[in-house]
Amino acid sequence: MRNLVVLSLSDNQFSGELFDYWGELKLFAIDLANNSLYGKIPSSIGFLFTLETLVLSYNHFDGKIPKFLQNCPQLLSIDLSQNRLYGSLPMWIGGVVSQLRLLNLRSNHFTGTIPRQWCNLPKLRVLDVSNNNLSGKIPSCLNNWTDMAYNLYVHASQNYSEKTSLVMKGRELEYSVNLDYVLTIDISSNRLNGTIPNEITNLLNLGTLNLSNNHLVGTIPVNIGAMQQLQTLDLSRNRLSGNIPASLASLNFLTHLNLSFNNLTGRIPTGRQLQTLNDPSIYDGNPFLTKSPGDKKTNNDVPVSANKVDGKENEMEFFGFGFYTSMAIGFPIGLNILFFTIFTSRSRRILYIQFIDRVNYNILEGIGFVIIESN
Repeated sequence: MRNLVVLSLSDNQFSGELFDYWGELKLFAIDLANNSLYGKIPSSIGFLFTLETLVLSYNHFDGKIPKFLQNCPQLLSIDLSQNRLYGSLPMWIGGVVSQLRLLNLRSNHFTGTIPRQWCNLPKLRVLDVSNNNLSGKIPSCLNNWTDMAYNLYVHASQNYSEKTSLVMKGRELEYSVNLDYVLTIDISSNRLNGTIPNEITNLLNLGTLNLSNNHLVGTIPVNIGAMQQLQTLDLSRNRLSGNIPASLASLNFLTHLNLSFNNLTGRIPTGRQLQTLNDPSIYDGNPFLTKSPGDKKTNNDVPVSANKVDGKENEMEFFGFGFYTSMAIGFPIGLNILFFTIFTSRSRRILYIQFIDRVNYNILEGIGFVIIESN
């Protein structure tokens, strides 16, 4: 028993309190997730000076996170999610314990603010403190999380494979083997206030950002489009105002977006990837948002020159019909019909040129998309 280095008893039906004699062991990893354990987290775990992984999620532990864990400077992964822990978030995280890659404290009863000491976690790749009672502002120094900014891949503990459960796109998923490729921040469902710090846009390799269901105010950072690896962005149920930044349209990997129930105004930006997000509920609860011209009209749209726009689109459709008809019935006859229509009206000549430009643009855009996909 004294030579045991990994204790993995997760996904069982163990119940009761943990014994408090951990200091005599030489463990690198403790995984007791998904049991029915309760009581306090034993302070003697702090005497495991070589401990790298601590997973006690999905149990019924209560009390505070023991301060003795600061005696474990080699900790890489802490998952205490889905328990009944309370108190403030420990400030020794980011102090003596500064090598953390994963910190999951989701669904507990923590209060207070996010400590600025947490900015001193350069290797942090997964942070989940969602569904607690945290208040205060989001620290602006979080751009010090250099792994999220530059994706400096360093494999986790060689002694035990990390795993955790995260909520992605509204679904709870368990990550283990592929956790090395996950970069996420989830601080949703708290009582955070203040603005979204512009420094967050320096986390260029972040894949998921969930700040939903807080009391955040101000505008969406104008440089949000710099976060080119974002796949999930959820800012819903806050008090954000102003326009949606045009740079949002440049997020080519975005597959999940939720900006609902804020105070956003102006036009919704358009872009190739944004057009694939055809769920109208992602903008619900923003009565002063309007669709961009060319999108399907909603009740919020201002019908400026609607008849003129519709008329122009009808003529465009006519030229599309004429263009493809000429190909179907043969160039000698079809082109004569088309050219007669064009040269008898100056406005139709202009529209025909615009139509040809649109065809060329669609072809080039399609070729570019195929090249990007193949790379």
